[in-house]
Amino acid sequence: MYVSIKSPLSFLLLLAINTSVVPAQADGVLPGLSALSEADIREYAIAFVNMSTSPGLEGAALTVDNDERHSDQWRSSLGFNAEFTLKDHIFNGYWGMAVVGGRLEDSIEFIADNGNPVQLDVTREVVGLRGSLGLSFPIDKYFKLRPFLSLILSDMQSEVILDDQFVLDYNLPTNRINNSAQMWSTVGSLEALYTRWYGNYQLQLSGQYHLIYTKSFSEDNPILQDTEDWNDAAQLKIKFIGPTRLSSAGRPWQWNAYTNYTNFLSTNEASLGYNDFFEIGAGLDWEINIKPLDWFGWQFLGIKAGLIVGENVEGYSVGLTAR
Repeated sequence: MYVSIKSPLSFLLLLAINTSVVPAQADGVLPGLSALSEADIREYAIAFVNMSTSPGLEGAALTVDNDERHSDQWRSSLGFNAEFTLKDHIFNGYWGMAVVGGRLEDSIEFIADNGNPVQLDVTREVVGLRGSLGLSFPIDKYFKLRPFLSLILSDMQSEVILDDQFVLDYNLPTNRINNSAQMWSTVGSLEALYTRWYGNYQLQLSGQYHLIYTKSFSEDNPILQDTEDWNDAAQLKIKFIGPTRLSSAGRPWQWNAYTNYTNFLSTNEASLGYNDFFEIGAGLDWEINIKPLDWFGWQFLGIKAGLIVGENVEGYSVGLTAR
């Protein structure tokens, strides 16, 4: 199967290509790709970074498979969030830190300008550090609002392997292109949380909205040398928690079942292969209630597993949880 170069997917798969490979090409990113838009390339690069590093997104392995594309993606994070007491105020402070990362592997075939078939293999990796700071306002005994601001610093490494025939057709010096970009993102978030007990069972509802500003810098990729973009995303989460008869070190275990919905609201669907998906899963949490400092505390340590479903995307999430 071959995809026309005018498909937006071709923009995504070429986002890592360095325009300096062919300096004489003033009107395009690479010879033979006349419809390739630098603006789209920037947008798709930033969408990948946002998918991997933004707050509220938990670890996942995703596969995109449709008539035009097969893509394997994953993201992961290691960190914590906690509230801390602000004396003489009715609200608490909120902070968090995390190491975040993601990887994407893409392979696609399309038709170049000269009518010949071309295959590209693209790999991208991103690693970042995220810090968050905000406030937590109790509205009543069930409901609280939590506005917070996050700063994310990340490094993206990209590799594109060009089809050998494509390299010969357009007299390119190499079939393997490597480059990098550094990005910083500022994310304004509003989270609404509702918690209620029904006997020994607890219902947790939360909604999050994130407004994301991202700026990129690169020394070896002029497309990402100095650019910026705005995006937003939203999440809805429902969790039901109940007791078990299990205990460890005298501390009880709890079971939970959850459903999450994620929507990358303003992201072009072609950049990731999807805009939204559901995650349905279950887990076990061990109640530890450790709070050595007012600024930091753990209530539960647990495990979880979930299935991810959406249009053109499926996957899973398995890992440790801490809250």
